[in-house]
Formats: sequence, C-alpha cells, structure tokens
Amino acid sequence: MFTRILLAITIVLSVPAVDATAAERVIFDTDIGGDIDDAGTMAVMHALADRGEIEILAVGIVNGHVNAVPYTDAINTWYGRPNLPVGIIKRDAPINRDKYMAEVVKSYPHDLTNRAAPDVIDLYRQILAAQPDRSVTLIAVGPPTNISRLLDSSADEHSPLDGVGLMRRKVKFYAAGGNGNGGLPKGQCGWNYQQDIPAGQNELAKLPVDFPTVFAGGSGNRLKIGTCYRDAPSEHIIRKSYEAYFGGQADMNRPTWDQLRMLYGARPSSRRLFDTSASGSIRLDDRGILSWTASPDRNVAYAYVDDLEAMRTEITMLMMHVPVGASSG
Repeated sequence: MFTRILLAITIVLSVPAVDATAAERVIFDTDIGGDIDDAGTMAVMHALADRGEIEILAVGIVNGHVNAVPYTDAINTWYGRPNLPVGIIKRDAPINRDKYMAEVVKSYPHDLTNRAAPDVIDLYRQILAAQPDRSVTLIAVGPPTNISRLLDSSADEHSPLDGVGLMRRKVKFYAAGGNGNGGLPKGQCGWNYQQDIPAGQNELAKLPVDFPTVFAGGSGNRLKIGTCYRDAPSEHIIRKSYEAYFGGQADMNRPTWDQLRMLYGARPSSRRLFDTSASGSIRLDDRGILSWTASPDRNVAYAYVDDLEAMRTEITMLMMHVPVGASSG
C-alpha cells in the first residue's frame, strides 16, 4: 500500500503546474461499456483534470445499459470526483452493452444509478447555458445520437436558445466521434456512425460553422495501448476494467480511437503530433461513406497522428496516472 501511495504522490508532484485560468472546459460524450478504449479515455481525462489542464463539466452516456451510470460514477469517484454530473440517454439508445463494467461496479464505490441520473440532453443544455460564451470543448467518442438530439433540442428553462443556437454560442471546439475506420478524406465510416447513420447525417448537417469540428480518431487502429496496465497498481480501476474486457489475457493492447479524440480536443498542445487537414465539409451518405470536401467550408477537418511513438508515450503516461488516495472498494 505504501508503495502505491508513494507512486501516486510521485506522479502528481512530477507534473508541472498549469495555470488554472487556462483550463479547457470539457463535456465528454461516451458510449462507455462497449469498447474498452472509452475506459482508457476516462483515465486520460481525469489525468488531465488532475494536472489542472481541464475542468470536467459533465459526462454524458449514449449507452443504455443499466451499468453505464454506476460504472462511470465509480470511475469518477475513484479519481476523487464523486459529484461530477453524469447524464444518460433515456430513450431509444443506439447501443445497450456491457463488456467489462459489471465486475467494476460490484467492486468499487459509487452512488448513482441510471434511473437517478438526469436525461443527458437536459444536462447538456443546463451545463452549456451556465458557461461563458465560446468556452466549452465538446468531445464525443460514441454514436452521434446525443449530439444530434442536442442540436435538435428546443428552448427550455435553461436557455431561450434552441440546440443549434446554444452550441453556436457556448461551444469553442468539437472533437467528433467519426472516422474510426480512418477512411477520410473518403471511406467507410467507423463503428460509431454505423450505429446511428441518421443521427450522424443530422449532426453533420446542423453543426454550426462558428467553431472548429475535427475528426481525430482515425489513427487509433495503428496505435494500440493497454498492456501497460500490467505495471499499474492492482487496484487501479482502469486496470481492472481492461482485465475484465480481455478476460485475463496477457496482451491487453487495444486501438486508441477515443484517447486520440480526447487529446486532440482537451489538450491543444498535443495537436502538434497530428497532421490536420484544411477545413471544409464532411458528409455521411446512406451507405455509411464519409467524404471530406474543401468546399463549402463548414469549419470541419480531420486529423491523423504524425508521430505514433511520441503519441504512445503521451497517452500511456496519462492512462497510467494514479490519483492520490485512490483505493479499491
């Protein structure tokens, strides 16, 4: 136990101080519970928050499984943020999967359920309305259903603006969940958009041009990380998640589509490791083909990693982060 605590303190104290006023304000939209890269991305997000680089405003879930909220709350609690707002899709979820959450939910403290969690669109509208204009970084790593519904939302008690207007006023950057197959400038969309093509088409048609939208997950297939958790403390909640997903296999490496989206959106300094296209438009057709064109310019781009090994080092360090005082349930 002493060794683990000393490791945690070393990791935290070795991090350079970050000006809190410069912290990115992040809303994270995830399909946690399906692929394990979402769990790795939660680790990256909390590590960035512990470094003072970001402020996590809320986590929204697009997976309807009963364990989705308890699992997310367990992770937030383990990282010292038990009161972090969590919303969930309440109807017609595009997925309902649990490939690793159950074991963690029964083993780690949490006190939030799907039933008790707010509707994700209501939560997003409440959070966005309370933020300064052009201040929020929105990061989506799952099917586009929640973002599409946010764009379609109407004025309410939180804001007189509809969803398009609210995003136009409050969002400064959107890291989108498409291009998981790495096919851009033209190719088959990834798994996320395949789950809800109409929502993807609606999202791309209605996204305001006032802020940049970037598809940054396309290099995930070429950058696999996870086995590093064999060197993490045994009670590390994300290590437990990877072990549950892989069923005890020694090799726990998995593509990092979602970690790349988180880093591109939440850590602007990491964008130096990407080659980013010019801005233009991205469309999704009924067959699931994504196409980028330079015209019309709707402030949408895609990015691929230039330096895979430098990116591996950066992601691994953040995924392995241990918060001070963390323990098992």
